[in-house]
Amino acid sequence: MSTRVSIRPKAPLLDAGLARPDWLRSVPRREDLLWLDKNENMDPAMQQLAQRVLHEIDPRSVGLYPELGNLYRKLAQWAGVSPESLILTPGSDGAIRMVFDAFIDRGDKVAYPSPTFAMYSVYGKMFGVAASPLHYQRGDRGPALSAATILEHLKRERPKLFCLPNPDSPTGTIVAPEDLRAVVETCADIGCVALIDEAYHPFYDRSCASWTQDFENLIVARTFAKAWGLAGLRIGYAIGNPGTIRYLHKLRPMYEVGAVSAVVAERMLDFADEMRASVRRLNQGKAYFLEQMERLGFRTLRGEGNFLHVAFGKRAAEVHRALEALVLYRADFSEPCLQGYSRFSSTTVEQFQPLAAAIAKAAGECA
Repeated sequence: MSTRVSIRPKAPLLDAGLARPDWLRSVPRREDLLWLDKNENMDPAMQQLAQRVLHEIDPRSVGLYPELGNLYRKLAQWAGVSPESLILTPGSDGAIRMVFDAFIDRGDKVAYPSPTFAMYSVYGKMFGVAASPLHYQRGDRGPALSAATILEHLKRERPKLFCLPNPDSPTGTIVAPEDLRAVVETCADIGCVALIDEAYHPFYDRSCASWTQDFENLIVARTFAKAWGLAGLRIGYAIGNPGTIRYLHKLRPMYEVGAVSAVVAERMLDFADEMRASVRRLNQGKAYFLEQMERLGFRTLRGEGNFLHVAFGKRAAEVHRALEALVLYRADFSEPCLQGYSRFSSTTVEQFQPLAAAIAKAAGECA
């Protein structure tokens, strides 16, 4: 007679606080609305370019395993590093998880800002870390987290890993290059891995990728999802010192990314000028919408990502009703530093104009 033994997962997976959204309840977004809710690239010209490239690739890619050498070499040229300084990942999210996997043991201390990209705290729970968050404070000019506060926290807490999106999301804040350099140097002094997430590059065009050749403790995560308009292909990469990236390659699956994703990303690298033009159009649209909102008397946060924030204040209910049939966006935040603000992904001036008009009308009616 056999005895049944209940299986038990790794201890961190028993944490009741580690919960993921119900994957079976996911439903498609309404086609009749403008999608400004997930910080995707909403430039029609860039979307058309990506679709054209997708249609031009060899259809055999669907049935073949990927050959990634050419993509590594081409990507290295774009990033300004050697191919040995790169590893492809399923989005920047994949790079983040790989860093946790390579350097973090259960109980290690991990520091990151809060609020930030949700997966930092999720991976923290998955790997059983001792989380050491730095909380943004609400200021007159939006969420605030000074470089001095970060440096003091690092020296006091001495984490094994410090994660910093730059720009951060959902706040849109940055750490300036001179301050970021001090953060990376401090991490090196205390034996801490510095993971700088540049998912919004080049909406914010300052990068610390070249520093990876001087700092073995620095890893930069990037994605093709934002500026390149390839969110659906789930492709990103990590940049680091070749000796450091070698550790990540030891965790590499049989194939880092799928063949279709790789072929499209490789071809899209030929269109860097078009990508930069798209970034300019989206930044122009962002500036236009912010100016219109400020003209109406609303508080705004400009930020450095491909998104913006508006506080509609006493007119919020009327504005939200006016936008229901036009656009998807994040109406509000529970985090104190962003409470009362709505977030819109950037789009072009032409696509922002109907939203600005609807908001102006709603604001006028309830003035």
